[in-house]
Amino acid sequence: MGEISLKDRTINRIARHFPLVIDWLKWKSGANQKWALRKEILNYYNSVNDIPEEITRALKFIRKKGIKAFPYPFSSKYNPDKIRVYTDNTSNMHYVMHCGHRLYYPGGMGKHLVRHTYTMVLCEQDRESTHCYLSENFDVSPDSILIDVGAAEGNFSLSVVEKAKKIYLFEMEPQWKKTLEKTFEPWKDKVTVINKYVSDTDSDDTIKLDTFLDQENIKDEKLFIKLDVEGAEAQVLEGAKHTLERDDVKIAICTYHNQNDHQELSAIMNGKAYTIKTSNGYMLFHYNGLEAPYFRRGLIRCQR
Repeated sequence: MGEISLKDRTINRIARHFPLVIDWLKWKSGANQKWALRKEILNYYNSVNDIPEEITRALKFIRKKGIKAFPYPFSSKYNPDKIRVYTDNTSNMHYVMHCGHRLYYPGGMGKHLVRHTYTMVLCEQDRESTHCYLSENFDVSPDSILIDVGAAEGNFSLSVVEKAKKIYLFEMEPQWKKTLEKTFEPWKDKVTVINKYVSDTDSDDTIKLDTFLDQENIKDEKLFIKLDVEGAEAQVLEGAKHTLERDDVKIAICTYHNQNDHQELSAIMNGKAYTIKTSNGYMLFHYNGLEAPYFRRGLIRCQR
């Protein structure tokens, strides 16, 4: 069922209680550069005056806990050891229970990786997280259509599947297509998985949101768009010019993939007369080569 091995449990416990020691050992062995990045960031901010309070809290965290994508105390609530992973004997896929429903992972993904991947999902959608799509005043309404662009395992759509009127999931990565279809099998009547990139052009592999909505004859319904596409958010917005002219659109846009995404994407949406709210806190997106000032805003929530 969802058991975790003694070896994995021991490794996880050591990493949780002694994160700086683990980072230092990995740095010495050349396994990763978190230790060096931590030192670089702390040295940089030692010479900065008037540091914003949210960054001050993040710096306090990484001094004690090291480099984390979400450098705030809430991230410590989530422990991979506590994640129960189950196996569907019919599909041979692993799954976890998410919001009372089965959230599947690709068949080749082992339980250890599922635990850590799902832990990150829980962390990123914590209400204190800068990556959380929803807020008290920004939610998916029961009469809206959700367009999930960059769905990955589909955790966000699954969390609102009983609420949304209709859901379209866009995900081009082959490993996720079969997984998404399995997760949303109970809702075939309201959930559609589309194996295309959403972009600013139409081709065999890409489609503009404007084109898609025209094809589906979606004209008067309320829309909630979630946009998390590995730094290609501007291209998606370019292909959604007519869509964004509507008054019934809410859109959550990730702004952490590139250093200047928050500024540039906010400017685009400001130019379209949207009210913009930036999520609280910052991320340390240490997977793609950070540079000063290092911290990045997670997303913007836009509506009229």
